[in-house]
Amino acid sequence: MNKKVILPKAAFPSAPNAWKQYQSRMSQPLLPIGAAEVDERLRGGIIQAGLHEFFGGVKADSHAAAAFALLLAWRLPESDAGIFWVTGDKERQASGRLYPLGLSAMGGNPSRILLVQTADLRDALRAAADAIRSKTARAVILETHGNARMVDLTSTRRLALAAAESGVLALLVRGDAAPMPSAASTRWRICSAPSVPLPGNAPGLPTFDINLLRHRGGTASFAARVTWDHATRSFFDTPLSGGLSAPATDAEVDPQQRFRA
Repeated sequence: MNKKVILPKAAFPSAPNAWKQYQSRMSQPLLPIGAAEVDERLRGGIIQAGLHEFFGGVKADSHAAAAFALLLAWRLPESDAGIFWVTGDKERQASGRLYPLGLSAMGGNPSRILLVQTADLRDALRAAADAIRSKTARAVILETHGNARMVDLTSTRRLALAAAESGVLALLVRGDAAPMPSAASTRWRICSAPSVPLPGNAPGLPTFDINLLRHRGGTASFAARVTWDHATRSFFDTPLSGGLSAPATDAEVDPQQRFRA
């Protein structure tokens, strides 16, 4: 029996190398979500110099996934660097355009967002990688729709490596796609959730049901509900009936189930 084929040596790094990799992960700056219970589960937040991907629970949640990614980018400290939003022509047609007045109402500064629109997804992937490497952005958001074959393990690895080298937060919005293998540090499913009305029965603050589907650092999957406060530019915990849930899965969510908690 050829044991070298079954148990390749490269699959088992030496103890010193494994320790170096662990120390490297532990020393990376983290971006807190702002919601105390969620950050506790994440052991401080998500890796700031990394790639993170967001899926909608159902097709109608594509906008929720995009909004959550942008709000997360606004959690970064203010700097001269802006936020790059990169889309292909198909993605622009599917999701429309960013609305400056709406961005301001959510606590953001529209003048610090640079919209990059390309002819197709191939160019969008290149533009996103270039924006990350340029170090002129504090965050780069790449928006895609559908099960795009070009958004694969190879292309996401390029984005992840560029983010790690430049220290830029890279956010991949997959919208209505089905989760596929990727090099993202975390994978999330984002759904819109009912908010608590403000005084006078005014519309409440933006609220999301978030599900951590995968974490390369080993954090167990979980689900929670968070609300965005535009005044503090931070999320806060919005308790479900049982608080943080049991582990979530990659399976699509029945939209009716989201409102029974």
